[in-house]
Amino acid sequence: MNSVILQNHNKEKILSIFQDVTKPYKYVFIDNFFKESFIDELFESYPDQSVLKNNRGEIGGNKNILEQGMYGCSLLEEMPEAWRRSFPKLNEKDFVDFVEEITGIKGLLSDNHNTIGHWGGIRAMAAGGYQLIHSDARLHPHSNLEKKITFLCYLNKDWKDGDAGYLEIWNDNMEECVEKIAPLYNRAIFLENTATSYHGVPEVNSYRKSFLLSYLADSAKFDETRRKALFVQRPDEPQGDLVSEVARARFGLTDY
Repeated sequence: MNSVILQNHNKEKILSIFQDVTKPYKYVFIDNFFKESFIDELFESYPDQSVLKNNRGEIGGNKNILEQGMYGCSLLEEMPEAWRRSFPKLNEKDFVDFVEEITGIKGLLSDNHNTIGHWGGIRAMAAGGYQLIHSDARLHPHSNLEKKITFLCYLNKDWKDGDAGYLEIWNDNMEECVEKIAPLYNRAIFLENTATSYHGVPEVNSYRKSFLLSYLADSAKFDETRRKALFVQRPDEPQGDLVSEVARARFGLTDY
């Protein structure tokens, strides 16, 4: 199946970049990831914003200032037909094996909750939207497995610097943004989830399209219990105290 949907990639080179110890955590982005026929069909059938669901508007009685202008569809049966055919291919064994090869992480498992996974789905961010810096959830709320890898792919043609929408990668102590990754068409990102794998999209100036899945691990030594993302402040964060307050309230939610 991989030969049908993926371009030819230098897996050893990708593995070396992913495991670069000079980065705060392991991640890699890969351009021209899917074959044109595969990615173009998803682009052409990307659903209109009107059929996507908006993110949570309030948390703990406050405006959700952690995330704004975010939309998504996480149920396969609600997606266009091309997406219903394509998404499950990314949970098949040969694709998961490919992810193992380029990350060096063995024993990865597909997340089959709701077919495409608890965190999987189509995602969009409207102009003026944002998602503040955070570390993803660590424990799957239904299977109690470790959320090990987040996979993202972008569907934005002719993206310009002024459109912003960069995925920001931050260091462990939240003192420095070490890299900004543009959401270019057919660019894929794989990042390892850790307690401090901080990332986010603080600014979006043009409609931003993507999709994502997660891959899991069954680790006997994993004792993390966090089932929600952990949002953190940047240096000189606007409304920093309120960000912390809403983040604490979000952290305590149990609606999975």
